[in-house]
Amino acid sequence: MSTRNSDLNTLREQVNHYVENCHLDDGGYFFARIPPSSAMDTFYAIKTMSMLGLKPDHPAKTKNFLLSALKEGSWFGIDGLFAAVEVLCELNSYIQLSPHYLDRINLLKNSMGGFGVVNNLDIEVVSEMETTYRVLRILTLLSIDFDKRQITDFVLKFRNEDGGFGKNHFSTLASTFYATEIFKLIEYSGDEFELTTSYLRSSENEWKLNFIEDVYWMSHSLTNLGQKPDLAEWIISFVKDCQRSNGGFARKGVMGIPTLEYTYYAVSILRTLSYV
Repeated sequence: MSTRNSDLNTLREQVNHYVENCHLDDGGYFFARIPPSSAMDTFYAIKTMSMLGLKPDHPAKTKNFLLSALKEGSWFGIDGLFAAVEVLCELNSYIQLSPHYLDRINLLKNSMGGFGVVNNLDIEVVSEMETTYRVLRILTLLSIDFDKRQITDFVLKFRNEDGGFGKNHFSTLASTFYATEIFKLIEYSGDEFELTTSYLRSSENEWKLNFIEDVYWMSHSLTNLGQKPDLAEWIISFVKDCQRSNGGFARKGVMGIPTLEYTYYAVSILRTLSYV
């Protein structure tokens, strides 16, 4: 076996061990390993294993955890609904949302043509386009139509002169990532993407990538535009430095505890660079 294959097998084993260690008796996952499970952590766990070609140890329990929560109406937030639909589709489970969830989605429509709050975001919401993306992903997975032209106009309202996206004429990697994710989802292409690529290259080459989420947003934005990062070797080294002894990944090499979210980012980045 080659050294590369050996390293990849070791990585898979380490990540699988970390992720399954975060599995709880209720069927879901939570990085702190304290019940109840987290919907988003369950998303990060299942998606991470899928990227590595791994299967969860207890898929039936995870399905039941999510289906029960949906049936009981436990999750009215879009994040929980997004996580549940994504994971259930990943696990090939049939989904039929009750009308109150679809009503909830309709209530999230905003005056700008997207979904969710645009100003005065909660601190954990990284972009004014995050909710819109998650709603559109749900609708797409469930084969529910939406107005693509309206969504395109909504996203383009946040396009800035430097090619990036963000409100108040201030581009951020997170908003640029969600803009490119939405455009990929609705199959939109435009001449402005050349300037967006320049914005992303500038962010990469000027060493503006301080945390693993920055690297994730930048590398995936470029991938969505059919490009690859310039600093692939540096990025791989950075990601590897974020791994901890329990197999999970933290936010930065010199600080932070491992979480399922950061582990998902790490594996996603390595997969984007064809490392895994």
